Order: sequence, then structure tokens, then C-alpha cells
Amino acid sequence: MNISSPESPQPVVGSGDGTAGDIASANLQLGHLSGRQVMGLSIASFVPAVGLAQVPAYLAAYSGRSSWLAMAASVVAFTIVGLFVTVFARRFIGTGSLYSYIRHVFGPWSPLVIAAAMIPGYIVAIMSLIVGVGVFFGSFLVSVGLPNAAGPEIQLTIYALAALIAMAISYRGIDLSVRSSVILTIVSLPIMLIITIATAFSGNVDLAGQLSLNDFTFDSFLQGLAIGSAFYIGFEGSAALGAETRDPKRNIPRAIMVIPVGIGLFYLAGAVIQVPTLVDAADKLALGMSPNSVLAEAAGVGFLSNVSDLVLAVALFASLIGFFNYGSRVVVSAASDGLLPSALTKVSTRYNSPIAAIVCIGIPSLIGPALLVWLTPASPLEINGYIATLLVYFWVIPYFLICIGGAVLLSRTHAKKSLIVNLGAVLASATVLWLYVNGIFNPGPAPLNALPYVMIGTVAIFLISFTASIRSKKSKPLSIEG
Repeated sequence: MNISSPESPQPVVGSGDGTAGDIASANLQLGHLSGRQVMGLSIASFVPAVGLAQVPAYLAAYSGRSSWLAMAASVVAFTIVGLFVTVFARRFIGTGSLYSYIRHVFGPWSPLVIAAAMIPGYIVAIMSLIVGVGVFFGSFLVSVGLPNAAGPEIQLTIYALAALIAMAISYRGIDLSVRSSVILTIVSLPIMLIITIATAFSGNVDLAGQLSLNDFTFDSFLQGLAIGSAFYIGFEGSAALGAETRDPKRNIPRAIMVIPVGIGLFYLAGAVIQVPTLVDAADKLALGMSPNSVLAEAAGVGFLSNVSDLVLAVALFASLIGFFNYGSRVVVSAASDGLLPSALTKVSTRYNSPIAAIVCIGIPSLIGPALLVWLTPASPLEINGYIATLLVYFWVIPYFLICIGGAVLLSRTHAKKSLIVNLGAVLASATVLWLYVNGIFNPGPAPLNALPYVMIGTVAIFLISFTASIRSKKSKPLSIEG
């Protein structure tokens, strides 16, 4: 999206040089963030403390002691996905993340399809984080003597406070967002590190048992691959800050790749250390005991179990700030292209933040969980499981297209490496597609079994709406170049 000028009032998407063609608003703080800042927000948005508490537990439930193999495969697959994203990030600068990138390869349909998945996807991602804060903070309140903390009244209060405070921080500008997220992440991580390190020295790691793969089955491996891969959803969010980052063609790829490589290996190490203890304590987990409590008790640091719930809530809140910043930039980009009302391009002149877009994704992100709490008998934990599962499905389309698009782009410039590139694209896109196919072939109980179709229906509705919006603005046509 070109910055508007009197001579050219209508933005033109996809400039050839990739420097200003995908910048949604000149009122954003262009070239403001340092490499460390964008890296810090990227890491904070992927809540390493929460991943350390949840990834091994989910893997253990599906893949047993062979979980490390499924996690290693997801690290490899999403490292390749990340490399395809950086194919674009090293060439183009934008504020729409994958939405801005894909137009440089495919025709006018591709940005519309990705926007139709990513915009509701960001709303669902924020919903999941809001409910996650409620789950962990509610658990902490129960542990300190407030038994009704899992009830709708207290949960809705937590949701409202978490969403409104995160929106306020995002509105106050990208610097405050980065500082807040990084500080909260630094505060939240040590507790889970202590629990994991204590588990490593407790004598329960059992490397021989894990390497033997005695409980390995191909079905459990594929299930574990889907679970491990699900924790990477949205990892490329920092690409939405490309225009606001100094030296973005260098710093954005680094911020993207730190997640599948750095955080991915971090989760893999956590799985190797934690899974044997979690497998042996399956009965306690089935009774509702949290994985972090099980680990803390087994490692002799049970006094940390209650406070761990509090720090995990803090970590999720840090991620919430990051996703409000990422999602709002994608909304601004789509609005500047005519897919959404032009009012959503409004950027605060005081704080250089996209206030209208923040509110646009914040309101439905808060209303959705509130309705689920009031209208369904499901617990907050169950509701979070439904939302998180739906989130995974929304990102399948963008990742699939970006892998194919990255391969096409590389083949244009590195024809001699096309075989390797194409093999990588097949591996990565197949892994991403499996996240969706797994939900159909291995459906969970209702309403989980309906969620793959909910995603398709939602994308179709958004796609139709975007197409209608563009056609209604024929006097100001959208120009998308290949």
C-alpha cells in the first residue's frame, strides 16, 4: 500500500521494490524499532513459560515417551516454514505480514484469501489468550482461597480487565508494548525454568526409555506432530512490524526464525526432561492436576505450584499485548486496500498506534469468550481448548500458501536449487495441511469435530465480504500487482 499523495490518492498494493509498497500508514512510527525490540516482542508473544508448562504435557498425552521425536519433527517442519516466510521478509517491507507478502507471487485472489483467514484468526488468537489468562489466574485465585474464581462472574471480570489493559498498552504505542511484554516475560519465565531444571535433576528423565521408541506408533507420532506444530501458530507475527523496524530486511527474518529454531529447541528440551514424569503421573493429570503442579511436586519444589499459575497468567498477558499489535497492523493493511472500512486505517497522531484497528479486533475478542462462558456449560479450560483448536485451523491456509509462494519466488531467482526448494515446500506445506486434515480424520468430541468446518465457513464469509467491499468501491479500484 503506497503512502497516499495528492497525485495518487488511491494506494497501490505491491510496489516492485518492496520498500514502501506495503506500508499501510505513514503515521506509524516507520523505522522506529530496534532489532532487539522486535526480537524481544517476538519472543514474549510466544510465552516460553506457558509453552514449557503445556507443550510436554500435551505431547505426553498423545505420544508418550516418544514425544521428543514428534516435537523434533515439528521443529524441522516449522523451521522450513519460517525460512519460506523469510524469503519474503528479506525482500519486502510491509505492515500486513503474510497478507502483504503473498501478493508478490500470486494474483489478486491470494491477499484476499489470506486476509479472510488471518483477520478472524487474529481475533481467535486474542480470544484464546484472554481465556488463557482467565484459566491460570482463576486457578491461582482458587489456590489462595477464592473457590468461585472459575465461575462466570470472576472469569468475565478477568477477561475484561486483561483485554482492556492490553488494548490500552497497545494504544499507548509500540515502545510501551515492547517494554511491558519483555518485562512480564522475564518475570514469568524463571519459575517454570526452576521446575524444569529440578525435574532434570530428579532422576526421572529416562533418556534410554525415550530413545528406545518402545511406545512409538505412526498414528501417535502424527498426533504428536499436530500438537507440537500447533504451538507455532502466529510465529511470523513480527513481520507485521516490518515498516516500523530499523533495517527490517535483516531484523524481521531474525525475529521470525527465533521462534521455530530458538523457542522450538527450548520446547524440545522441555519435552525430553518433563515427559517421563508426566507419563508416570497420567492418573493425576486425569484428575485435573495441572502439569506444572505435577512436575513441581515430583521434583520436590511443590511450593512453586501455586505461584506458577500466577506467572503463567502473566506470561499470557504479555503475549496478548504482542498479538494486539500484530493483528491491528494486519487490519490496517486490509482496510487501506479497501477490504475493510477505511475508518480502520486511523492511526493515533499522539502515540502512532492504530487505535481503530485495535478496537476492531478487541471488541469481538472479548465478546466471544463472554458468550461462551454464559451460554455453554463448558469450563474455562474446555472453552480455551475449543478456541485454541479453531485458531490452528485458521493459520493453515496462510502457511500453506506462503510455503508454495516462497518456493515459487526462490525458483525464479535460484533455478539450480529448485529441487531442494520444492522438496522443502512439499514437506512444510504437507505438515501444515496435516494440522487441518488431522482435525477431520481424528475428530474430537463435539464441538471439536465441527471446528474444521467452522473455519471454512468463516473464511468463506470473510472472503465474500471482502470481494463485495472491493466491488462496491469501483470508483477507487484496488490495484494488486504480481
